[in-house]
Amino acid sequence: AITNLAEGQAAASFCAGGGHATSRRGGEETGEETAGEDKIERGTQFMLTELENVGEVLVEVGSTSSMRHAWGPCSIQTEEELDEAVERLRDVALARGKADVKVIRKRRADDESKCFLADVEVRRQAGKPLEVRLAVIGNVDSGKSTMVGVLTRSTLDDGRGSAREKILKFSHEAQTGRTSSIGQHNLCISSTGEILNDSTFRQRDCGEVVAKSSKLITLVDLAGHEKYFKTTAFGLTGNLPDYAMLIIGANHGLIGMCKEHLGIALALKIPCFFVVTKIDICPEHIFKNTMKSLHAILKKPGVKKIPIIVRNQDDVMTCARNIASETIAPIFLTSSVTGEGLDLIRQFLNLIPQRYEWFAKMTHEPEFIIDETFAVPGVGTVVAGTVKSGVIGVNSNLLLGPDIGDASFNPTAIKSIHYKRMVVEKVYAGQTAALALKKVKRNQVRKGMALVSRNVEPKATWEFNADIAILTHSTTIHLKYQAVIHCEIIRQAAKVVAMNCEKLRSGDRAIVRFRFLVRPEYVCTGTRFVFREGKTKGIGLVVGA
Repeated sequence: AITNLAEGQAAASFCAGGGHATSRRGGEETGEETAGEDKIERGTQFMLTELENVGEVLVEVGSTSSMRHAWGPCSIQTEEELDEAVERLRDVALARGKADVKVIRKRRADDESKCFLADVEVRRQAGKPLEVRLAVIGNVDSGKSTMVGVLTRSTLDDGRGSAREKILKFSHEAQTGRTSSIGQHNLCISSTGEILNDSTFRQRDCGEVVAKSSKLITLVDLAGHEKYFKTTAFGLTGNLPDYAMLIIGANHGLIGMCKEHLGIALALKIPCFFVVTKIDICPEHIFKNTMKSLHAILKKPGVKKIPIIVRNQDDVMTCARNIASETIAPIFLTSSVTGEGLDLIRQFLNLIPQRYEWFAKMTHEPEFIIDETFAVPGVGTVVAGTVKSGVIGVNSNLLLGPDIGDASFNPTAIKSIHYKRMVVEKVYAGQTAALALKKVKRNQVRKGMALVSRNVEPKATWEFNADIAILTHSTTIHLKYQAVIHCEIIRQAAKVVAMNCEKLRSGDRAIVRFRFLVRPEYVCTGTRFVFREGKTKGIGLVVGA
């Protein structure tokens, strides 16, 4: 048939037109309308892919750009046309993606066209919630637990600690007002962006609220006192947070462990945003000094972030779109007593995306890292932690190790699974869960162990090679130098047994070989870690075990 082409007729047009040169006539019939429909279809396909993989997507209705998140017809001239386009998006999202649509803002384009645009959040309906983890860090008495209590209970503080008392785990924490453990608290958000937590919300009974949620913000409340620094370091490395929320007391400024916590977050490449609290009781001159010192730190060579003080919804949108780029530092000015600035934080948490691409890891072999162990009467041994990759279901057969005795990996099976206090059949990469194990005693498990697929053939190692950089050290580092390694859930002392230079000082970089002092661990190549001797001394990347 191709040999029957007319002179000058392309093979593609022949095949499309059934042997007749109709491509020119078809082009005349279509025009701008077809181009607009093609753009809508491309935008719809991108939206559906993101909903399937992630669970939410932020689209720009009426955008003239060629970016993937643009959707709908270009050059919308009236608000009525914009409303029609949003309604069409709503129908498409509901019919093809089982998702709801929330208009965040409507605006005019910045260019000469002055067209109407709308920023729209499209989020999958309740069923399999999207989880974003947020580490709450900062100096002691800066208001971390109070901020978590205010956000998760949708209530204000009385200035005497009423909000934090609702979330503290131990009685001695309530008496001293100091957090000494790692607490995980859920902020539940619906598919339309509404906060589902109310003043009656209780963490023990959160399963019913989580079941109605489309997005979960897991606030990991960490300790601020220097005495509990190892607990905070474990929380920052082992909980795999997407972002870090650094709380700064306006009346105290950047003192104590504040810079130390920021240093660990930057070393682990966790994007940070800053919340300045207690602005209602802070004198103006002290507030100005606090902001001046914060801006100075953000401009330092090791940080290099652009400070943006969030004052309105436009700032929230700008920061939410670019927070993962690690180039900006959003700053919120708040008070947990008066409620000033809290609505902007809630809007921001509603919009921030997941940083890790967990959907790409769901096809990998299952791996689960253990950060807590329990003995539950009538159930047996239960381990809590994070699914690093793959999918784990009830009755899955995995290897548990390294064993406390001989560092081997022993087979076990999953008896039951709880996710956010709900009984589920499966948990996916990126989710935190509690797994009940079959035929495993409590004294056979510890923090730092892992559940791994048999196909991986895991092995525990005493030694590993790392590319390290020294942050601060008063003297030189030689062979046999000892420090505590924080590598995800691993927390153990190790010593340097080999290095590619004679000595190291502050700011130096080298390839070294560490050897664990107590027991072998399961270390994966490519994992970031920090090592400390009292305070943080350096950062590193595992390059070989």
